[in-house]
Amino acid sequence: MKIKNYLILTVMLMLSVSCEDNLKEEPLSFLEESNSFNSPADATSALNAVYDRLKGIYGMTMIDLADLNSDECEVREDNGGGNEIHKNLFNSGTRLFDTFYTNSYTLIDRANRVIANVPGIAMDTKLRDQIVGEAKFLRALAYFNLVQAFGDIPLVTVVSNDVVNVEMPRDPVEKVYQQIVADLLDAEKVLPAKYTLATETGRATVGAAKSVLAKVYLTRKDWANAAAKAKEVIDAATYSLVPDYRDVFLPEKENGPEHIFSVQYSCVLPTYGSGMAESFAIYFSYPINLTGGSYQVIPAHVASYQPGDYRKTVTVIEEKTIANGTVVKSRTGPHMDKYWDPLACGAGRARNNFIVMRYADVLLMYAEALNEAGTATAEAYAAINQIRARARNGGAATVLPDLKNLTQAQFRESVYQERSWELCFEGHRRWDLLRTGRYIPQMQKIGVTAEERHLLYPIPVQEIDVNPALEQNPGY
Repeated sequence: MKIKNYLILTVMLMLSVSCEDNLKEEPLSFLEESNSFNSPADATSALNAVYDRLKGIYGMTMIDLADLNSDECEVREDNGGGNEIHKNLFNSGTRLFDTFYTNSYTLIDRANRVIANVPGIAMDTKLRDQIVGEAKFLRALAYFNLVQAFGDIPLVTVVSNDVVNVEMPRDPVEKVYQQIVADLLDAEKVLPAKYTLATETGRATVGAAKSVLAKVYLTRKDWANAAAKAKEVIDAATYSLVPDYRDVFLPEKENGPEHIFSVQYSCVLPTYGSGMAESFAIYFSYPINLTGGSYQVIPAHVASYQPGDYRKTVTVIEEKTIANGTVVKSRTGPHMDKYWDPLACGAGRARNNFIVMRYADVLLMYAEALNEAGTATAEAYAAINQIRARARNGGAATVLPDLKNLTQAQFRESVYQERSWELCFEGHRRWDLLRTGRYIPQMQKIGVTAEERHLLYPIPVQEIDVNPALEQNPGY
């Protein structure tokens, strides 16, 4: 594993072959990492560096990992790299995996440094604890992504300045999840319910920690804790569904009442923009040079919507009216419109945030957990029916009618389908299919070869080359 260190290491090169004592040089000083953590400003700067790595983990990277490799998203045939992911033709040398792995461990390394060093700073104790809590939240989020993607992974929770010993074996999934849960439980004790300053937008809240923890419990099939943690978020009444489903995704309405945690993108600098808008745009419709992307909606997903479901109108398009009034039609099938940004700043530089967690997801997790714990309760029906009611967009009650009187199995399938309609192309689908045991049959339905080995991604070969202690996943 490539451990990214951020210290300046002074190396003395001895050119002389003489043994005379007067040629021995003693270093006058060393640059210690603790010297970089002296003030509240240092703590905030170090934490911002942890948040910055989210941009390399989410956006199109997460869409490739979790949506393109699923039964909802595909790319045109001329996108060789995309089809490698979608059609399970990838291998340990596929670049996407190394990019994701490296960025994740860079974030973890930076978080470890905040957690180790900030407690020693003389500063307001509440702010100090909050900053450490944010770092623990971000570390837990990175490990949750990694363990879902690769299974057993190296669990690094201390700062490593050793540039020689890079042999770090993989730790069992169970141990990784124990650390994830511990970090999130610690974080929820010290994070605020909300922030008030514009400069604090996008930082982790207690609601974010509880929501991610609910999903961790759900993934582990700990139904009671999943339901309890989701209910804590619901009962806090900090979040709510926005009335119009389209408003969830508009850049002008980002960080709204439904958004629990989002990776912040903007056009301030070229590296700050997101690439989702261009990747999904119909070709000749993207506002910058009339370009577009090759990412499209699988026809089976389009056909799955019930008549009158407003989410299909928001999500799926086959034509786009651009600023000059021209209607641009897709020549290659349906595209996805959630991430449209008419005011993008450049190629791959749109304003769309990546929504990691939103309130609709919490409601659906709550409904699922209650049903799996025994049977669907009145609270479970109320949660999922909120989602369906919004999807009518004011239409008749016969459109997506409220669910009632279902068996446990019927309710289970209803939740699975609702998650597909509600959360498609938001970085959830592969993980949902894996945790519910449906990945292989669902991929086979769309003609993609899927086998047991595809339930985990391969450990990047670049990591195995530099870390002999790593063992590859079976089948790769």
